[in-house]
Amino acid sequence: MSYLGALKNKAFRTLYISIILSNLASSIANISLVWIAYNKFNSPFVIAVVLAAVTLPNLILGPLLGGFLDKFKKTHLMILGNLINASVFIFLVFDPLKTTVDFIVFIMLLVVSGATGPLLKGGSSMFIQDIFTNQDARIVANALTSISFDMTYICGSMISGLIMALGYGVKVYVLVASLYVFVALCVWRVSRLVDMRKQEHTQKSEVYTSYFSNLKSAFQTIISNPTLLYLMLMNFLWNMFLWAGLTVLLPILVKQHFMAGASQYGLLESMSSIGIVIGSFVVGKLKVTSKWLVLGVVGTIGLHGLLFSLIGFATNVQMTAVLLITIGLVVSPALIYQSTFYQQTFDSTARGALFTISGTMTSASYPIGIALTSSLASTLHSNVTPIFVTYGLIIAVISLIVYFRVKN
Repeated sequence: MSYLGALKNKAFRTLYISIILSNLASSIANISLVWIAYNKFNSPFVIAVVLAAVTLPNLILGPLLGGFLDKFKKTHLMILGNLINASVFIFLVFDPLKTTVDFIVFIMLLVVSGATGPLLKGGSSMFIQDIFTNQDARIVANALTSISFDMTYICGSMISGLIMALGYGVKVYVLVASLYVFVALCVWRVSRLVDMRKQEHTQKSEVYTSYFSNLKSAFQTIISNPTLLYLMLMNFLWNMFLWAGLTVLLPILVKQHFMAGASQYGLLESMSSIGIVIGSFVVGKLKVTSKWLVLGVVGTIGLHGLLFSLIGFATNVQMTAVLLITIGLVVSPALIYQSTFYQQTFDSTARGALFTISGTMTSASYPIGIALTSSLASTLHSNVTPIFVTYGLIIAVISLIVYFRVKN
């Protein structure tokens, strides 16, 4: 299936619009929430509280909430999740956070909003399963999804400029709330376009009696499938060492080693995303067997580890930019094939729980990786070369081990 063919599918086209707008809303929301915390209270502690309210519920409740996608109609849960996200900014339209009570209510809304993340991501992946039943079509759909995410990331600076132009006030709150409401309408429209009666018909009396057995089934599926278990653990370490590590190491590299400034750092931040966008266009057109879905993920993650090690020896911004673009090109198969493999493997009654467990593992790896890397960088007095080399080689070795374990 071509990209145009996928977008001609009305249900997927509507879902894709919702994903793009959801990514856009999340980008604006993240920038706005940090600004609100700092501008209103002028306290780093408040920033930490706001960020914790957004991220911790996702990490703690993600595996538990996933089961609801299997036992309740996912359309209703996704619509509710987007409306909850919208409610945070609707609240800010009418409440300037002048009192402690107002702030507590705001934080409570953020906690509930943060808990909806796994439901929205898992639900979108389940919709792709329902819309496209064959592997090649799902690869195309996942490639487009990957492209939309990184395009939104690349446009982050322009989004920031838009927010500054709007003045960080009521206009921004209305914009974000409107985006989330429109996404909810798109989800409702997708559900009307896709026949999912078999997947989503559940007797109400069965929901509560089978929820824990459903969650247990999800974990049993992971443990009983060595390939799936290896891939999920590898993805956790990949995000913890390489992606989270780069978040900490790149600004140190630019400032301390290249003696460059914010503009160079901002340029490098977008390089891997550019590579991912270009690579995703190519990968989405390739046909692979089910076996090579896994081997493609493992192999490209290992190659990412080797290229990551080379960044530690880069001597200027230009060399680092080339390496980051190359990394983006290399890892695009891992991002796309991993999602496709999950969609192929999670065709069971516990797929909602499985999607949210895998998503939560990815989310949890970032704060762990950031904390570990920050500690190491401080201990080594900002000498980041050993960290780049060590992290990269760890992932390369792990990839090699996993490759030979799943090859047969």
